[in-house]
Amino acid sequence: MKILSLTLAIILTSAPNSMALQPENNIDYLFKLSLEELLKVKVTGSTLTPKELKTVPAAVTVFTDREIKNLGLDTLDELVNLVPGFQSYRSSFSSLGYQVSSRGRRIGNSNSEILIMVDGMRLAGPSNGGSATIVPKYPLMQIERAEFIRGPGSAVYGANAMMGVINIITRSDVDEMAVSYGSFNRRTGHLLTSKKIGDLTIDLFGYFDMDEGDEYQVQDTFSANRIGTGDPRDLTGLNINLQWQNTHLNFQHNQSKVDDFYALDGLSNGFNERTTLLTALSLRKDLDWQAMASYVWLSHTRSKLTAAAQLTASGTFAANSNPASNDALFIRVDPDVNTETRLLWHNDWNINPQHSLQFGIELRHIKAPNTLANNNFDLGDLANGITPIRYYGSLLATTTVLKESRRDIVGLYGQYQQQVFDNTHLTLGLRRDDFSNIGSQFSPRFGLVQVLNDHHSLKLLYGEAFRAPTENELYLLNNPVLLGNPDLAAEKVQSIELIWVGQWFDSGISLGYFEANFKDAIVLIGSGVRKYENVDQDPSKGFELELSHELNNHWSLRGTYTDIIETPVLSFRESDQLASVMVNYQTSYWNANLFGSYHGMQEMPALDGNGERIRLDGFWLLSGKLKYATDPQWHAFLQIKNILNKDYSTPPSSADLTEGVPNRGREILTGLNWMF
Repeated sequence: MKILSLTLAIILTSAPNSMALQPENNIDYLFKLSLEELLKVKVTGSTLTPKELKTVPAAVTVFTDREIKNLGLDTLDELVNLVPGFQSYRSSFSSLGYQVSSRGRRIGNSNSEILIMVDGMRLAGPSNGGSATIVPKYPLMQIERAEFIRGPGSAVYGANAMMGVINIITRSDVDEMAVSYGSFNRRTGHLLTSKKIGDLTIDLFGYFDMDEGDEYQVQDTFSANRIGTGDPRDLTGLNINLQWQNTHLNFQHNQSKVDDFYALDGLSNGFNERTTLLTALSLRKDLDWQAMASYVWLSHTRSKLTAAAQLTASGTFAANSNPASNDALFIRVDPDVNTETRLLWHNDWNINPQHSLQFGIELRHIKAPNTLANNNFDLGDLANGITPIRYYGSLLATTTVLKESRRDIVGLYGQYQQQVFDNTHLTLGLRRDDFSNIGSQFSPRFGLVQVLNDHHSLKLLYGEAFRAPTENELYLLNNPVLLGNPDLAAEKVQSIELIWVGQWFDSGISLGYFEANFKDAIVLIGSGVRKYENVDQDPSKGFELELSHELNNHWSLRGTYTDIIETPVLSFRESDQLASVMVNYQTSYWNANLFGSYHGMQEMPALDGNGERIRLDGFWLLSGKLKYATDPQWHAFLQIKNILNKDYSTPPSSADLTEGVPNRGREILTGLNWMF
């Protein structure tokens, strides 16, 4: 109630100023982006060239910054639930472990099957190949446009673009500041500013987001008792872009810290902790050669993940440790930084208005350090069955859990685009990636788009993609429950899609069928100590529907529905049915947005008394946001997530957790935004 009262006070005290404005000075443009404008937004992430939604050779959903500002959401993992085919939910890996999948297929906890690109940079940690672990909860306030590209993208991007690509273009030429306060003593703030000094343009973005977390009463993972725990979090980031003529310099830094809650499926208040750090520096030089536009891009990324967790109950090794101890097993992993150096040369040759050719070469060098676990009982003794297990009395760095590794990657790619006839668009692509430790991979692509008339188009798409095994999957060792496999091959997918797109002045619709067939899928095999293996896997098939409609100048609707009719057996945690509905109302000074997202039934690894997997019921989450603009520079907002305070759980990583992973209840946030 205090938060709501504060927001109402802000709005009421600002009202006299706003009432003085004349009708012709209304500020609709702060909220409004017409559907007609949205349908004409150019998509660049699919082909590295600008394409309209009706002709781009991919299944794509786009959100712009104006739409994102109207939503009561804060981070990328929340936004994906409004995209057909995509889903995100919380896991027991950590309190920020929100896993994202596309088309019902996910293995592991790191989102390594979906590539996230930020202004052309890969957002991933070399040790796990994914973004969810190293940059959890990417902030939406930095995004100018987010392109969710479903299906294989390796013909353009190489490894990890297996089930989809999220291409993010960040905001520039903006002066904006915002602060907010909300539930769980949450404090957030961000600053975007742009300055021009002669030929030099500087764009800066910085943010912080911290709270004390919700409170949960859950089953203790190391006893028969129920205990309380929380999920406090601390997120910060900085992005600086410098542009001087045709030279671009970028610096990115993201870090996070969480305490308590689940860590590696276990609860240990006061000890469980996870911190992440990613820093990237890149330099790009644009070149023009008459009909050819080129750029050379050099980047260097450093990332680090530190984790602390309790692995056993007290007294587990009392009878077989030396010296004997009733302590629980604790570990802390604090490795050196992972590094990745990347050199990219890209060319775009416009042969003539009907023909174009894109080609280039990408070189990557990845280095993952030898990682030691600090443990009080020797983890290596436990993993290798050596008794009595050495007990150190304190946390000592004694056990290697990840071998040092290096890999060199050379990628060569080419893409040909042709407007065969006035309304027929052809895309052909091929990429070859050579890995120093897993061999070569070819990723072909075929896209045919037929524009039937001004309102209808059909897309027939075929593509192949792959995911290289991560350092963790290859070289994890001395682990009592999970081992790497240095003999792993890359997993591959062959995908075919048929999509119909309809567009009118006030409506847009997309209906597609997809089928993805997997080869050499990387999965965990075994009971007790599990190991990564390449196996055959069932395909993923389904339908995706997306529609939008503008009723009039004030009301707009947007909805999605996904029906995954077949999924791989090991993707049982994923929902087969997904949906979302969004309603937006806009008038001169107000914008009200209400949306719901639905996850169908999910299964957990744990079994019930009949030997069947325990099921979690499907659930709707309802959220919204109310904005009031006092003038073109200021607006106040009130957003509420999980309006109905839904009590729901999502599937854990481990079969030991039989109740699922609890999620946060109702969250209220209120704040002010200043465009200066």
